[in-house]
Amino acid sequence: MNHKRITMTSIVLTTLLLVSLFAVVSSETSVSGTVMGGTGPAVYMVSSSTGQVDIFAVDSTGGLQYTPYGDSSSWNSLGGVSTSSPAVVSWSTNPLRLDVFVRGTDGALWHKYYQNGWSNKWESLGGQLAAGTGPAVSSWSAGRLDLFVQGTDGALWHKAWTGAKWSGWQSLGGKLTSSPAATSGALSSPGKGTIEVFVRGSDGAVWQKNWNGVAWSSWASIGGQVAPNTGPAVSQDLWVIVQGTDHQLWQKNVEGVGGTWAAPGSPPEALATASPGATLNVMDHTMVAVTTTSGNVWLSAHDVAGNLGGWSSAGSP
Repeated sequence: MNHKRITMTSIVLTTLLLVSLFAVVSSETSVSGTVMGGTGPAVYMVSSSTGQVDIFAVDSTGGLQYTPYGDSSSWNSLGGVSTSSPAVVSWSTNPLRLDVFVRGTDGALWHKYYQNGWSNKWESLGGQLAAGTGPAVSSWSAGRLDLFVQGTDGALWHKAWTGAKWSGWQSLGGKLTSSPAATSGALSSPGKGTIEVFVRGSDGAVWQKNWNGVAWSSWASIGGQVAPNTGPAVSQDLWVIVQGTDHQLWQKNVEGVGGTWAAPGSPPEALATASPGATLNVMDHTMVAVTTTSGNVWLSAHDVAGNLGGWSSAGSP
């Protein structure tokens, strides 16, 4: 199976760093086993016509792997040496274009992409991500990528691909204590050209910042309490999913006037200390992916009542 792309990029908060590709990228093979401790999965619906959802996870050696949902026997290696949960987005599903991002062993952001096959090499985007955190990515139009990371100063940093070149790194302030999560408003009421970013703040609550197409908003708290060393996930219809301090999943819909926090149900195995992943499925229901203490990836989707239905295991890479 071929598709997707991951390039590793590092963000420098004060100056861009020059790094060696060999410090981050090894071979295109990795040893199967379990998901790397402290990392969670990324999940994305890559085909609205077939409903295909792909899962990305970092194995115990740091190699990035992916599998189509429902076929846990066919994890495929994309190589590299990652030190964070991955982030994935598509700016086009016809033809398919996927961009994948991770934190490398040098602390920088790295990138790989799929377009008629996977790119041959990982690409460094520079910067410096805080240890124990990974990137978030959003796309609100074809050829547009917006990347978000927690810098080593604790602030949110942003870098964009405009269709022709990468921008420099821009600080958006704040005081983060987790990997960020981001989505565009293209599939929800805010509309095309907007971006919603969510983080765990220094008070343990979820904080939100948005781009309205012209300017960034101030930070606003949406409450909740997120487990330390984990961050939020957000789907395209603005369901925010977190692991609470009780080590169960909690969710809140922030579209429009916003909702209240509720427990949608958790998998049959204990959650690992890692951020969840989320995407829409073909029925426009939020699909949630988590890693558990067994090192496996589990997935579930919302039912008509907004609760997570039956859980199924995707195994481990």
